[in-house]
Amino acid sequence: MIRLVALDLDGTLLDTDDRVSEANARALARVHERGIIVVLATSRWYELARRNAEELGVSAPLICHNGALVRTLPDGRDLLRLEIPPEPAMDVAGFIDAAGYNAITSVGEVAYVRWRQPADPARLLPGMRLAERHAPFVETGASSFLVFGEEGADAVFEAFAEKYRGVLNVAKGYSETYPPYLNIVHGEADKGRALALVCEHLGVRARQVMAMGDAGPDVSMLEFAGLGVAVGNAAPEVKAAADVVAPPNTEDGVAWALERYVLN
Repeated sequence: MIRLVALDLDGTLLDTDDRVSEANARALARVHERGIIVVLATSRWYELARRNAEELGVSAPLICHNGALVRTLPDGRDLLRLEIPPEPAMDVAGFIDAAGYNAITSVGEVAYVRWRQPADPARLLPGMRLAERHAPFVETGASSFLVFGEEGADAVFEAFAEKYRGVLNVAKGYSETYPPYLNIVHGEADKGRALALVCEHLGVRARQVMAMGDAGPDVSMLEFAGLGVAVGNAAPEVKAAADVVAPPNTEDGVAWALERYVLN
């Protein structure tokens, strides 16, 4: 019996317009009615993930920054917080600033964003602030870096994946329905370990968990769960690690999996 469902957001629960489809929303509502725990596990920063959780009626601990932050709701108590040290944070920020890539740098509760194209401050998401440069904000470290676009993601990966192996977790987030991006967090950050911590906190066994994802950082989460599900738009390595491949996120893959394996 599944007691806990862990869901990635971008490219999995959310469609290409960052929305939850009606079918997915209905299935999640039924999951809540059954008393089954829903955990959101995302690369997003806390304030944005917290808003997502509130909209979905999720009250279980949040896994943010690809496993670098685990925080309880609604009290906001940290079960895990792994910060990127100042030296590599400054190195990465300086590289991003020099190249001018589209990127978001999370420091504490704030996500600093810089786009090559002009951005409308009125349309910023919760916790976001516009910034011309990232380096001034990371002198004491950072929570995460998100770099968007294939050019930037490839260049930053090439520059830092080997240089800071073990110090930083540098992961590409490519999938079929989500634009290329790169996530950088603390070297020990891992969605699977974060999910294991949440399960221990809630008294849930791994075999009672279903986890769903689409990108490389989701693999460890799928491998930890008793049932690992990849959406149909997932990267090849995610599909290879999954027990089941569901329809794509654009075809209500989450609802399909919930109906078949949780609500049946």
